[in-house]
Amino acid sequence: MTITCVTEERLPQAAAVYREAWRESHRDLCTPEFLESRDCGAYLEQQMAAGKRLYLLTGEEPVGVISMGDHEIGDLYVLPRAQGRGYGTMLLRFAMEQCGSARLTVLSSNTRALAWYERNGFAQTGQRRQLRDGLWEVELEFGELP
Repeated sequence: MTITCVTEERLPQAAAVYREAWRESHRDLCTPEFLESRDCGAYLEQQMAAGKRLYLLTGEEPVGVISMGDHEIGDLYVLPRAQGRGYGTMLLRFAMEQCGSARLTVLSSNTRALAWYERNGFAQTGQRRQLRDGLWEVELEFGELP
């Protein structure tokens, strides 16, 4: 497995992984209309334009994606059929090494993701932010932030 920086040429592959994994992870958390309305390619383009670095985990095929900013980790998604093989942990460890210390946010109703991040060394900060339609996200952090 290799982790490579997403370039403009690889953006469609990253968007395909993101789209499938994001929709699966959010299908019980968001409305079907919201899931269908999200333009994952445009979202990732916006993230890159804002200075975020995107990385793609690839073996025989791309299976995972993650984004990073200054002391910020986000958009960690692994294809459903590739989950349970340590790929998410591989991407998270890579990001933690790159960032040194970092924050991230998770939907408060995504208890599976919250527990996973906590098992991997992140702690909730107590910060919460209301999104839309009654959705909340919570902030987690790892390491000493500047």
